[in-house]
Amino acid sequence: MLRYVLQRLMMLLVTLWVVITLTFILMHAIPGDPFTSEKKLPESTIQNLKAFYGLDKPLLVQYVNYLKNIVVHQDFGPSFKSKTLTVNDYIASNFPVSAQLGIQSLLIALVFGLTLGVIASLRHNTALDYTAMIIAVLGVSVPNIVLAPILINIFAVKLKWFPIAMWGTFAHTVLPSIALGAHSMAVIARLMRSNMLEVLNQDYIRTARSKGLSSFVVVWRHTIRNAILPVITILGPLAATLLTGTFVVEQIFGIPGLGKYFVQSVSDRDYPMILGTTIFYSAILITANFLVDIAYGLIDPRIKIGAKGE
Repeated sequence: MLRYVLQRLMMLLVTLWVVITLTFILMHAIPGDPFTSEKKLPESTIQNLKAFYGLDKPLLVQYVNYLKNIVVHQDFGPSFKSKTLTVNDYIASNFPVSAQLGIQSLLIALVFGLTLGVIASLRHNTALDYTAMIIAVLGVSVPNIVLAPILINIFAVKLKWFPIAMWGTFAHTVLPSIALGAHSMAVIARLMRSNMLEVLNQDYIRTARSKGLSSFVVVWRHTIRNAILPVITILGPLAATLLTGTFVVEQIFGIPGLGKYFVQSVSDRDYPMILGTTIFYSAILITANFLVDIAYGLIDPRIKIGAKGE
């Protein structure tokens, strides 16, 4: 297992290096430069700005210097659009907001998704099954750009149960968390239902019941444990997506998350911000997938044994 973990860590580092390299190349392939704006700057000013930020050097030199700053100093550099803040400052101040929103959305998706999936499978072809699947279909079909205004209109404007927008108290987080986690909840519910139905028809489940085991033991120990493995497979990228937040939900609810600055940096051609946020997001995604691989061995010992035999 230790060798397997070390191999995955090496793959993680190599993947992250590939992401940095490709992002750097594609970013510099975009026409224009960060200092192009509606107000024409004097050529001398543009050259001075490029020299100040090191953009006048060859691309290979810029690439090596950037890698050195990341590896040695963990520094993503200054933001071209801010006089005082660096990319690290933006991440430190804005990512905790996106992370809180993402964690709450993930909890909603897991709790309600697994619950709906289990109930639907245990009450197959009943009203509970149909109701759970209708909720899941709506969650998959309705994008958060549509769901968010609906939630605001019903629960904030008409019922006045929650604040309309902004970020502060726990009440401000409820509606955006639901809007962000609804799609993931629906995906988990549908996947869990189909896996549960498949496992419930296996021979070892019939054998467990014939031995006189209670329904709770059969469902909890034998059914859910095996049916949840495919859910864990998608949990890595799903968690990374939710933890980094989404630009749409943050914009609709006026949330000061990192996604807003990530999207804005592309239109601004803010090279350090594009690179820094892309690397940061990629690191979260890759780490989440790595943790999922390790979780496989903890949940199903057969996967751990298979890893040792590699």
